[in-house]
Amino acid sequence: MEEIKIDISETNRGKEQIIINKKYKYNYSYTKKNKSKVYRCTEYKTLNKCKSYIIFNDEKEILKYDGVHNHFEQEFNAALSLTKYRIKKEIKKSSIPFNIKPKRVFNQISQDIGFICPEFKSIKSQIIRDINKQLPPNISSFEEIPEKHYLYITKQNENFMIFKNQNVIIFQSPFQAFLFKKYCDDLFVDGTFYVAPDFSYQVFITRNFVPNKEQETYKTIFEVIKSNCDITKDNGFSPKNLRYINIRYCIWHYKRSLGLHKNKICYNEVNQNRDLYVYYNAILNLPFINPNYILDIFHKIKKSCIEKNYNQFLIFLEYFRKTYLILYNIENWNYYNNIEHITNNASESFNNYLSGLFSKKPTYFRLIFTLNDVSLYPDTYERRMLGVWNKQKRKTLTKTNKIKNIIESYKKMESFLISNERNRSHIAGLWFECLINLNNKIN
Repeated sequence: MEEIKIDISETNRGKEQIIINKKYKYNYSYTKKNKSKVYRCTEYKTLNKCKSYIIFNDEKEILKYDGVHNHFEQEFNAALSLTKYRIKKEIKKSSIPFNIKPKRVFNQISQDIGFICPEFKSIKSQIIRDINKQLPPNISSFEEIPEKHYLYITKQNENFMIFKNQNVIIFQSPFQAFLFKKYCDDLFVDGTFYVAPDFSYQVFITRNFVPNKEQETYKTIFEVIKSNCDITKDNGFSPKNLRYINIRYCIWHYKRSLGLHKNKICYNEVNQNRDLYVYYNAILNLPFINPNYILDIFHKIKKSCIEKNYNQFLIFLEYFRKTYLILYNIENWNYYNNIEHITNNASESFNNYLSGLFSKKPTYFRLIFTLNDVSLYPDTYERRMLGVWNKQKRKTLTKTNKIKNIIESYKKMESFLISNERNRSHIAGLWFECLINLNNKIN
């Protein structure tokens, strides 16, 4: 009998398949009374009616083999089946297949298959289907999110803590809790829509899902972050440490919100009037100046608009007053002492980094696995605190430095006025001049 090399594979339906000498494929046909198994050539049910077969006992020893075929060798088809099967086995070995790279797995298997191995693009879709079969079942609604899951364990074998109510779900690693304890003066936040699973509205950094954009949702997030004592029960983290955290909002969202309302309320009035154009841009730049004089400047602008009957812009000013002077604390959106964080804070950088990891909206568990995988740990802490998640843009840094230099120069002028006992109106006028300067140099 000729030398026979046997490889085990399986059909697309998951049934066992035998490959002989990497040339011919045999599918399981039936089992005899003596429990031996008969496999027939895959061309048996085609027009070729190939009668080749092989019979094995329970130990996979050959009892009988008819190797006469009435068709050409099928090296490519055999290699294709073998490659798919071995890749599927490799995928099944991983309990968490999110980090499996299809091309990398293919390269490992193809080296063993040899020259006749099929191209990657011919089996890529099959590999992805096999990976998807191994993934946890997708979640389609907020209510389905489990309180416990094996993905809620970090690489350091610590609990990836989860806090959930009817609107919000918050995740945090123990080391992140440590950072909240150590750096509790300011907390920079930023939201992203791109990586939010279909059933949720937004991923809000740090680490939580936002199911909608209602004001109450965000209030819930902040209240949980600030007052949930369970968050630190095992880490020596008292809720009073969080209660006085100053949560700073993203400058880009601040300007975007004002821009949308300006366009809706007084677009033509602002674009056609030089004074209003200056006033509007001054309000956009309020986050950069000394917060002690923001109310003075607001009232100065409002008084001028009343005198000149800029009625539509007055409606815009009322929106600004109710939203950013009453509803929000000025310290939440003012960066006077944190200019370096206005565009490249760690939260915004992390969101950009996250968006680059997904080609489309991720499933719930894929996002959780990714958040877990990139959670802050001591070994990467210094780099993350600097916001270095990816390459920073020179243009953004230059603009930030320009703003910082302007503000620093006006801080010195303010000190000079104070030392010369100038009154409050003079100092407020100085900072209004600063806003005009910012308009000219950065807008």
